[in-house]
Amino acid sequence: MSRENMEIVRGVYDAFTRRDNAAPFAVYAPDIVVEWNLNEGAPLDALTVYRGHEGVRRAFRNWLAPFRDLSYRPEEMRDCGDHVLVTVNEHGIGRATGVVVDRRHYALWTLGGGKVVSLRNYLDRAEALKAVGREE
Repeated sequence: MSRENMEIVRGVYDAFTRRDNAAPFAVYAPDIVVEWNLNEGAPLDALTVYRGHEGVRRAFRNWLAPFRDLSYRPEEMRDCGDHVLVTVNEHGIGRATGVVVDRRHYALWTLGGGKVVSLRNYLDRAEALKAVGREE
């Protein structure tokens, strides 16, 4: 199942690259949970939680709104059983400010039954690894 999970996640990133916003929903569980906190310096308990397909749409609208251009490039994908941990290079240009954002975040995808059941994003690699019971 791990190889299949890696392919599912890779397919979602490929869809993002193609700007195909519909394709990922074929592999998102109807009750998917997305936990998002990619604000520098924010405490871990400041996560915003989105539920279901409409929640995913809202999460991405909220995240993309400040940018006139934003791209994600997966750098490394790590098989962690029911989880796939992805190191993601993120590049964006602020819509209002023109400020360039180049940073890395860590996306922890959890899969079950061939569907993505949750996605949690981290700015800290050690925290992401800890979430799957691994260490540096």
